[in-house]
Amino acid sequence: MKSMSLVASMEVRALVDEEAAADEGDQIGDVFLADATTMNDPDHPLLAVDLSGEPGRTFRVPARWFPDISANLTIANMDFAEYADAADGSGTFHGFDEG
Repeated sequence: MKSMSLVASMEVRALVDEEAAADEGDQIGDVFLADATTMNDPDHPLLAVDLSGEPGRTFRVPARWFPDISANLTIANMDFAEYADAADGSGTFHGFDEG
């Protein structure tokens, strides 16, 4: 898990464990969290956490990208891994390169 503190890593693990224990109808798949990095970084990158495909996998999402990513994940137009795989070396998604 890139660019996360030990505390954040432990909190993500708790989310993954809670999701795994939930009844199938109550599972949510992924979650976007606002943490200290979100509040202190000028781009306000949310922490995206996969709770189903690759539980515990994360990437950062600058706030301006949240509506598009959330909508695409909700309608299953794209999956979590596609965004996570496109994240840069810091673990932040900045869009897809078209070239």
